[in-house]
Amino acid sequence: MTVLSVILLYTAAGLASAAGSSGCGQPLPPNQTPGGSSYGVNFTTSDGAQRFYRVHIPSAYDENKPAPLIFSFHGRGKTAESQEKLSQFSNGQWNPDAIAVYPQGLHKEWQGDPDSKGVDDVAFTMEMLDDFQEKYCVDTTRVYAAGKSNGGGFTNLLACNPTASTRIAAFAPVSGAFYQDVSEAACHPSTVPIKCSPGRPSIPIMEFHGTADKTIPYAGGGRRGKCLPSIPHFVREWSERLGYGHHNKTTELYGGNVQEYQYGSGDAFGIVTHYRIDGLGHAWPSMQPNSDNPNGTYLDATPIIMKFFKRWTLPKASKETESNSK
Repeated sequence: MTVLSVILLYTAAGLASAAGSSGCGQPLPPNQTPGGSSYGVNFTTSDGAQRFYRVHIPSAYDENKPAPLIFSFHGRGKTAESQEKLSQFSNGQWNPDAIAVYPQGLHKEWQGDPDSKGVDDVAFTMEMLDDFQEKYCVDTTRVYAAGKSNGGGFTNLLACNPTASTRIAAFAPVSGAFYQDVSEAACHPSTVPIKCSPGRPSIPIMEFHGTADKTIPYAGGGRRGKCLPSIPHFVREWSERLGYGHHNKTTELYGGNVQEYQYGSGDAFGIVTHYRIDGLGHAWPSMQPNSDNPNGTYLDATPIIMKFFKRWTLPKASKETESNSK
């Protein structure tokens, strides 16, 4: 079976009904109620590490109705609290029904950053997901990940991980720092090899990036001893990886100040989508001023991400489907 056929098969499988976790039918953890502010939770991993996250329970939460779950990862030097305010996944107007989780990185950074050594944040994320599925009524086919900067780069690591990519349905890095283990001297941002080994053939991914980003430049290049791919190269590699090549539909938005690039075909059209935002710096796109950008920009990224996430669900039996398709 061709790669395209497998991808379409996965897309069709993704339309299956909700798959409730073992937490369905159980009351919420003590002192947690739907709606309102998020809750800070201390979490001990299997190796004894003390971690922390914030969780927001939507007002529409029903312990008998499987809910989507969204991870939102902060940028380097930032916090779970700041990421909640920035990404706005706790905003009921944009996210009425998904549990929103804001994990805290050790030393305020995530795996994939040049300074992050010996920390397995992928394992941390999978352990959090196990815990959420035991304590809350989670739709196991509708788990998603987004992140800003270093958190965006980590979101991509999850998409490229053989295990995490089979448990998270879609990904949305914003101003992503996609460091590759290539020295600055040997860095060719438009051709640098990008390591990625996802565990399934269909990986929906949406990336936002500003052309005036001076922290993680749109054109890529050497930074902090490593190599950043150019954003067009990063996006095209995802399309190539999924079997769609470099052909895309380009749409000019907001008077040509925003370019939308969509790859894929048929039901999978837009499976790889990129927004190039002219003049935007290292920021989470928002029409209103936020902690990244005092002036705002042409669009709000979060409702666009929510619409993208809603399109994609995870096949319930991805490994079995993959095996039967060979």
